[in-house]
Amino acid sequence: MYGFYRMAVCSPAIVPGDVEKNCDEILRLYKEAAEKGACLVFFPALALTGASVGELFFQQTLLDEAQKGMRKIASETTERTAIVFGSPVCMNNALYDCFVVAVNGEIPAVVPSPVYDKRFFSSPATLPGAKRDKDKSDKIIFDAGCFTFSIYEGAQEGYPGTDVVLVPRKENALPGKEKELRSFAENFSKENRCCCLLTSGNAGESTAGNVSSGASCIAENGRTVASIPLLHTDSRIIYSDIDISSLQFQRRKLLSDPVLAEKVLLPELPETEDLSCAFLSSAPYLPETEEEKKIFAEETLSIQSFALAHRMKKACARKMVLGISGGLDSTLALIVLNRSCELLNLPKSTILAVTMPGFGTTSRTKNNALLLAEKIGAEVRTISITEACKQHFNDIGHDEKECNAVYENTQARERTQILMDLANKENGLVIGTGDLSEISMGWCTYNGDQMSMYSVNSSIMKSVIPLLLKYEGERYPETAEILHDVIATPVSPELLPLANENDPGHCTEEILGAYEIHDFFIYAFCHWGSSKEKILYLAQKVFASKYDTEEVERCYKIFIKRFFTQQFKRSASPEGVNANLISLHPAEWKMPSDISGKLWF
Repeated sequence: MYGFYRMAVCSPAIVPGDVEKNCDEILRLYKEAAEKGACLVFFPALALTGASVGELFFQQTLLDEAQKGMRKIASETTERTAIVFGSPVCMNNALYDCFVVAVNGEIPAVVPSPVYDKRFFSSPATLPGAKRDKDKSDKIIFDAGCFTFSIYEGAQEGYPGTDVVLVPRKENALPGKEKELRSFAENFSKENRCCCLLTSGNAGESTAGNVSSGASCIAENGRTVASIPLLHTDSRIIYSDIDISSLQFQRRKLLSDPVLAEKVLLPELPETEDLSCAFLSSAPYLPETEEEKKIFAEETLSIQSFALAHRMKKACARKMVLGISGGLDSTLALIVLNRSCELLNLPKSTILAVTMPGFGTTSRTKNNALLLAEKIGAEVRTISITEACKQHFNDIGHDEKECNAVYENTQARERTQILMDLANKENGLVIGTGDLSEISMGWCTYNGDQMSMYSVNSSIMKSVIPLLLKYEGERYPETAEILHDVIATPVSPELLPLANENDPGHCTEEILGAYEIHDFFIYAFCHWGSSKEKILYLAQKVFASKYDTEEVERCYKIFIKRFFTQQFKRSASPEGVNANLISLHPAEWKMPSDISGKLWF
């Protein structure tokens, strides 16, 4: 459904030399995978005979039995599920380590394995019909309708036209081997924007000297989504629903030249419908484990800080001028400025932190902003914008009781003017605080908080910021209490008058919807290239326990409308650091401001 296809990798319990038993076990696993909706089932090299039979590979008795097993397996395949399994094959009295591709009762191809034991098998280059022209490729791509797959031929080969790459490895069980295999699959799938199905041998192979690892995994675009551990003696199957359409979208953006290859047409294999084996997350842009999240947070903050430090040096600036509000964005920016000072060995007073209370400023956010800036050691100034805004209302003939866009945007532009002029006065740079979530929907004031001299948060999603602040609070415990309260404070622009001291102000997420939903939309639209129907289907699935269908659909309408109509604000974005997979800066996201978005509405 929506471009998802279910892949299966098997690590069968193999009895070396017992072809009949191995054949039955392969078929049993194949049928189990087919019943569970897999469209492609991958087995290890030499699964039919076992990889450890040694001199018996030369025996005609074994080869005849293997031929018989190949035909039997092929005869029981359906048109909805293809199988790829390893077997020795004899051609012109030369022995080859091969993979057999079977579907719909037939064997459309037999492909030599790139990893073979030279003691027993001939080189694939000696196969009849093998291409020896250096300008041509021996690569075979199998076309299964809406996706393609091929067998890995070596690191030097490119795979720009392949959605799924089958990687056969013959590995012994050694300490660290499982991690090594997963790392290979993750890196390979990331580099080629593909799905990697990796097997490293059969379970239960001979233990005469070396032990077959049996470890296997499925990796999708840099992430392991299913795995089989080392050292198991029973048969195992793993499944994953792979988002092929997303992988194809991302490879199109790589602009790679096509690889010359022979194409083998297969029956069109079906999409999966239930997505029960899909890796689905409400925050697919974040790592899974707590340890990985800490690494992610440190690397993100380091990238932001390094970029700002480098820009300060190049600009010969003496001050970092920052408007602080006590909200998520300006708090994150203040942390980045603090780290940049440490990188440059500058006093913390290099940071000029300015709080500019207006008509809707709450004491909670103002106090948090001041407390954090003081703990860091920044120079702090408080400049009220209330009287300046009232004067401006009078100048342009606006009734200050009319709390509309003029009322709100006047405050944002007044704050930006103050920061810009202070930067001129102090020979500094105004550091922008706007995040990716706000920029994606244009939730900012043009030439107000939309503008700065360098932006440090422009590629950071709003729902990611709490993770970064929490991490920084663990590094600097003296700031933890403040940072936790910032995280707990509802997101608000604080531009409308307050009813009383305890009034929290109007909440942005009550207007736009939850930022975590919008951040999912950003990722699905910009990184996966998903359609409206697919985005809504996946969002409803991952947020089912928190938000009803109506709320998800309401958020989508807001997101997609604002994404297209507010492009003019992004077209005039200041430069900033890219610390994320997604950047909407005009140098990276090319889209005219007057484009029609009706296809996605």
